[in-house]
Amino acid sequence: MIITRFAPSPTGFLHIGGVRTALFNWLYAKNNYGKFLLRIEDTDRERSSREAVKKIIDGLKWVGLNHDDEIIYQHKNLKRHSEIAYHLLELGFAYRDWADKSDFGNLNKKHAIRFKVPEIGKTIINDKVQGDVIIHNKEIEDFVLMRSDKTPTYMLSVVVDDHDMNITDIIRGDDHLTNAAKQKLIYDCLKWDCPSFSHIPLIHGQDGSKLSKRHGALGIEHYKEKGYLPEAVINYLLRLGWSHGDQEIFCKEEMIDLFSIEKIRKSPAKFDIEKLDDINSKYLKNTSVQILLKNFDKKFNEINEEKIKSIEIILPELLKRFKNIKEIEKNLEFIINQRPININEEALNLINDKSIKTLENLSKVLKKLDKWDANEIEHTIKKFLIDEKLNFKDLGLPLRAALVGFLSPLGVNVIIESLGKVEVLDRIEDITKY
Repeated sequence: MIITRFAPSPTGFLHIGGVRTALFNWLYAKNNYGKFLLRIEDTDRERSSREAVKKIIDGLKWVGLNHDDEIIYQHKNLKRHSEIAYHLLELGFAYRDWADKSDFGNLNKKHAIRFKVPEIGKTIINDKVQGDVIIHNKEIEDFVLMRSDKTPTYMLSVVVDDHDMNITDIIRGDDHLTNAAKQKLIYDCLKWDCPSFSHIPLIHGQDGSKLSKRHGALGIEHYKEKGYLPEAVINYLLRLGWSHGDQEIFCKEEMIDLFSIEKIRKSPAKFDIEKLDDINSKYLKNTSVQILLKNFDKKFNEINEEKIKSIEIILPELLKRFKNIKEIEKNLEFIINQRPININEEALNLINDKSIKTLENLSKVLKKLDKWDANEIEHTIKKFLIDEKLNFKDLGLPLRAALVGFLSPLGVNVIIESLGKVEVLDRIEDITKY
């Protein structure tokens, strides 16, 4: 059985690049009817935090990368790691390194345990992405397995945990490629089966440099807060360094069915926030109002059927202009806001005696309408402007102020249609009292 793992350190947020690594591990496991495990590498107790652990778990859950079996917390395995360090010492593949050379041979004094790297020969990593990577042993220094304070190092702990968890395939960033040779040496000395390695290129910014906050790459919770759909984020990350022809949009089932390590490119992918926006926009356009409402602020969950119908009317217009949930939510609030609505200063400055008179005259015309739809409303407003000898801006700007509370980019026709006759007339009446 194929068993993969995602093994983040809980010392900060769950980086967007880490989510892509988790995604590739998850897809490879599911494609092969295997298991995807989660291991929290929290041996650095001073820097690890419960908050960071929660962010990792919540972030993976949000994007739908659910792990199999229980979460492994690495710090609980320290005794086992130490046992293997001393076992390697007994086998002659490691040695004690005294902090003070004058204490040489005194086992009661502080000393580290180092792995004894062979002076000759070479270590070959059969990497599924990078190909065969050959590292001459003379280029590898004797590395520490256990520190002088008796705590095991990452290099040892990761090997022991991967072995004990029966990990068959390690898929991780290519910044770990140099570690792979050291870890394979440990596997070989212990006569353990070495997992298959796949080191994927890191994600870069548009300028080709290492991905950072200035490129827009933040913790996964940032994208949730900014209004991206989890399905869109996963779809975008899949396409960073992996492709299936020219296909751009994939449902989860397609991702699992089509994924293979062989399709991962060797060159670094570039993070493009505009492309993420574009994919998110495509997903939004294919998401039902009911699903979108679940992603909105909880105040949208308390609205009645009439308000939902209003949202359904104006949503297509919003989806043409905005590419994430937060922008859409902000521009939908005027639908659910209670009267009298708040009007910002910019919009309020457009309200004067002349504009109030214009709105009052429009209200009288709209009140006579029997049919309340976009075409009839558009025809009525055009005729009103001709009759009143007005330019559209003379009506459009104060009307947006009265109905929305700010200078919304939405067309006044669809705003009027979505609010409904009674609400439009009431809001126009409210503005005359300011």
